[in-house]
Amino acid sequence: MLRGVWGLQIEKGQIALCRIRQHSQGLTVKESASHPLPPGLVIPSFTEPNVAEEQVLVAALRRLLTQAGWKGGSAVVAIPDLSCRIGYQDFEELKGTPAEIRQFLSWRMKDRLPFPVQETRIDYQPLRSREDGMCLLYVLAREAVIGQYETLLAQAGLEPTRIVPRGLALHRLLTIAGTRGKQLFLTPGPASDLLMYIEEGVPYLWRVLPWQENGSIQDLNHRVERTVRELHETIAYLEEEMRVGQLDGLILLGEIEPAFTEAVKTACQFPIQTVPVPQLSLPAELLPSAGAALLQQAWRPRWKSP
Repeated sequence: MLRGVWGLQIEKGQIALCRIRQHSQGLTVKESASHPLPPGLVIPSFTEPNVAEEQVLVAALRRLLTQAGWKGGSAVVAIPDLSCRIGYQDFEELKGTPAEIRQFLSWRMKDRLPFPVQETRIDYQPLRSREDGMCLLYVLAREAVIGQYETLLAQAGLEPTRIVPRGLALHRLLTIAGTRGKQLFLTPGPASDLLMYIEEGVPYLWRVLPWQENGSIQDLNHRVERTVRELHETIAYLEEEMRVGQLDGLILLGEIEPAFTEAVKTACQFPIQTVPVPQLSLPAELLPSAGAALLQQAWRPRWKSP
């Protein structure tokens, strides 16, 4: 059981911090706080530092820590999905130390990166392969992006145990919920939506869908249309290319517009859950930070440069 671990989310337009306790009935939030951020303060980017006015964010983080009752220590930090790159690599066989495997993954990625491979940080997780061989889920980010977050967190008085993408924190939350079978998972975010295919708790497909919000009805309609189109394409890919068979359902997680929910329900021919299970009855603004807190227990070693 986890006894009082902290998770922090930094996202476009918002920050949230919580301390949770895991028990046999689910999760309990012990302390928490969330604050809106000024527009344009955090701009998710894979290639450039994300924070436009660094001391404004430091001041906001300090206020958040005080409000939540923070008394020092460490936390796992979830940052925007668009600030990282998540993907998969298949191998017939892979041997070596963790450092050697990171080096090999970096070498494989070098021609796909918009910056020198020496400027990357990479982490990975072996997955059960759906076929012969081995599959690695990797998380890759630019040193300048993660380094800026680390510096600002330290200035605010917080030591990040790990820095992970928002989607990874939410996936960890779903594993606590005990999701079973072949599920699609869709969660809207301030800067992007996340679509995953999860089979017996293991993520085998991971799609980040960027979008720009301006608050208009036209903007919402465009987002709904695009999400439904991406959903149809993903289902076709799962059936035709991955041959997963019949899906068991789709989980919608987070604060979701009714029009968004209805459109997704109409597009799918299988059960949809808008609230996964009672174990995840947490405020929507605390879901990523709660999932991040759960990653205090080892998933893989913390970020390291290759």
